[in-house]
Amino acid sequence: MTPTVVVLARDPRRAKTRLRSALEPVERERLALAMFEDVVAAARSTRWPVLVVTDSPAIGARARVAGARALVVPARGTRDAARHGAGLAARDGADAVLIVAGDVPLVRPADLRRIAAAGRRAAVVIVPDRERSGTNALYLRPPGRIAPRFGRGSLAAHREAAGGDGRVLTVARLALDVDTPADLVALRRVRWRAGTRTRAALRRD
Repeated sequence: MTPTVVVLARDPRRAKTRLRSALEPVERERLALAMFEDVVAAARSTRWPVLVVTDSPAIGARARVAGARALVVPARGTRDAARHGAGLAARDGADAVLIVAGDVPLVRPADLRRIAAAGRRAAVVIVPDRERSGTNALYLRPPGRIAPRFGRGSLAAHREAAGGDGRVLTVARLALDVDTPADLVALRRVRWRAGTRTRAALRRD
């Protein structure tokens, strides 16, 4: 079953504010944009439909240039963006969605295929962050199986909502999302595993 990959991306000019102590504004914007482009490249490499949901017209334009669809919506948080993306995919006839954060720079197409494969056995697949508190990817079959609950404590919220239909799947490369200085340190330790654009951004910071 082919899912629609929904990539969630905030305007890089306003993203990653928790990295203020580690990066200058231009560096934060450059890193956020690079991670987003690497995630979209991985998603496009699966040859599945890709939909970017963003609050930035500029990011929407970049998504279209990369061969993805784009949905530009007002900035109301990750949870709201995910719901918009899942809703549009459902209206377009998608059987499933794979919602992915736009700041997981280590992701590879094989990781996304692994999640989709798990989704053949579980209607909801939840991929946690490295703290096992948040959610960095969420597979839903059908797209409206549960309402996305991204945000603080989302792993537990998704597990509760999914009930017996859910499965938690740990995917090492998807565990690292970059929000805090500690996350940035962790990324720099494994920068050679990141996508090409993220590696280039890290060389310049």
